[in-house]
Amino acid sequence: MIKEDSLISDIKEHFNTLLNARSLAISNDERVLEFLLVKSSFKNEYKERFFQTQYGAMIFKKDEFLNFLDLRLLSHSYTSFSNKIGLGASEKKFLKNSQDIVLNFPFKDCVLKGGQSKDDDKSTELFFNNILAKSEIDLLFAPKVLNKFELIGGGDLETTLKNRPNLLIKGNNLIALHSLKEYFRYQSEQNKVKLIYIDPPYNTGNDSFSYNDRFNHSTYLTFMKNRLEIARELLRDDGVIFVQCDDNEQAYLKVLMDEIFGRENFVANIIRRVIEGGKQDSKQIQTIHDYILIYAKNINESSFNKIEQTDFEHYTKKDKYFAERGAYYLKPLENMGLGYVASLDYEIISPKGNKIYAGGKLGEPYRFVWSKDKFNEALKLDLIEFITNSKGEEKVYYKTYEKFSTKGEFIERKIPQSSIIMDMTNRASSKEIKFIFGEKAFNYSKPEALIKRIIEISTQENDLVLDFFAGSGTTLAVAHKMKRRYIGIEQMEYIESITKERLKKVIEGEQGGISKAVSWSGGGNLIYCELASLNAKFIEKIENSSDENELNQIYENLQKLAFIDYRVDIQNDLKDMEFLNLDFINKKRILKKCLDRNMDYIPYADMDDSEYKIDEQTRILNDIFYKGGNDE
Repeated sequence: MIKEDSLISDIKEHFNTLLNARSLAISNDERVLEFLLVKSSFKNEYKERFFQTQYGAMIFKKDEFLNFLDLRLLSHSYTSFSNKIGLGASEKKFLKNSQDIVLNFPFKDCVLKGGQSKDDDKSTELFFNNILAKSEIDLLFAPKVLNKFELIGGGDLETTLKNRPNLLIKGNNLIALHSLKEYFRYQSEQNKVKLIYIDPPYNTGNDSFSYNDRFNHSTYLTFMKNRLEIARELLRDDGVIFVQCDDNEQAYLKVLMDEIFGRENFVANIIRRVIEGGKQDSKQIQTIHDYILIYAKNINESSFNKIEQTDFEHYTKKDKYFAERGAYYLKPLENMGLGYVASLDYEIISPKGNKIYAGGKLGEPYRFVWSKDKFNEALKLDLIEFITNSKGEEKVYYKTYEKFSTKGEFIERKIPQSSIIMDMTNRASSKEIKFIFGEKAFNYSKPEALIKRIIEISTQENDLVLDFFAGSGTTLAVAHKMKRRYIGIEQMEYIESITKERLKKVIEGEQGGISKAVSWSGGGNLIYCELASLNAKFIEKIENSSDENELNQIYENLQKLAFIDYRVDIQNDLKDMEFLNLDFINKKRILKKCLDRNMDYIPYADMDDSEYKIDEQTRILNDIFYKGGNDE
């Protein structure tokens, strides 16, 4: 794959400067086309990038060519967006002349890989511009080899892998998401993702989003944009996404998601109470909530399940029908506030023989809420109760049951989810983690009850749930208990000690969280696997090295096997004697600098290359993963 630097050098050599090439292109000078299509040794690359064929004619995509030159003329900014964040119009129109308002920010036209794997690993991130670094991005997003397959629970590994199993994948979530795109290529629409729930870093400075970047806010938005764009592609047509966030990014994230998913596909912004009581260290207003942004892939295709009504506190009475009808409460049959209706003003004879009238007598303003016929039907259904008050007056009441209507029908009392959630705070999640691990092994987890609610309103049994910020595994654990399929992705090192171990306990039948509520007793399985690292292994060795001779050996191996970052000229900048004369800290620094971050993982297309030493079983499992689970 040809690097952009080679193309830029080629254009400079022919036209002397990029500005000359740009001026000629603007004026539609035929010398530009002659160079790109005939004279240049890179003509095939130019043809692929800057031309398209329609009805047998070749069309020059001049704007893309000019943008390619303009971005390089920006020198080291790597972005065509100004270093400010704000609303703008799409397609470079003025705001008042555009129907499409978008959020613009530095590096929006870039890809941020986000390679952090430890909470205290604060790395300076490299931005890949979509045009300047097209080949790097293509390589970054190509499907990757998976290894270290492990079946947790019963069954045969290969057979399970063929049948769309639950998956837990360790590795960079952006790269893993693009690998999943290939995984879903051979699967039917119905077997794609129905629900995405993510609880990404909130960019507070105190959480795991901590890259050393002076555009921290823009870095976060770029980070989220890259992942939300590919996430949308993985959703079914009737799929939905729930994104947890707080005030630090909610407003910007809402506009960004409007752009990616379409403003017309916005469903709701749920407010959730996080803590019971305010933060005692609050200087202005006590913040006790966060948000859940909800979008549909296609609002016309999506639907949400109603939830069981839970506000039955006033249903306190029980009778002989309790097992079938549930508890009940009483409501007076008479009413004067709905307007007088003569047909609803009649005489009732009580079991004691007393005559009862609305308001104590016939005539305005009192009347009953039911007709005489409906009253008689309710009497037959044993829905009527006569009560003598403190004045000795007998009054008529009717029963409202939890599960039985006044029409004599058994009912399920279900209502839409409210946009405010008050009873699912983080206190419960802390207790759940402690119950599972015997200690507080993880911060910032969400309660299982919250995830249960999200899953029950947006999915059915056997639907697929995706969480690519899996964290402690709450989403996956709840999905497993609720008989949903799931895929979890986590790049942090705790995936093995916390996430995977939690799911093992779920399969064994742990009784924390929602287990009792859904009658969970254990069972099922999942497959754990990892993106097969290449240069990541070298980086790990470099970071963990404490011996200078070991670094020298790594340097020698690096030149033989690893992919060297094209920004570093290994011949000029890393001559053997120069490297050997560096101190220990600088040896580490320069070794990490020259590793090409694109090649942290092995491309699936290169799996058969003997240099990678992929064993036969891993090859078979990768072929099953990408091709063997098809159902079309």
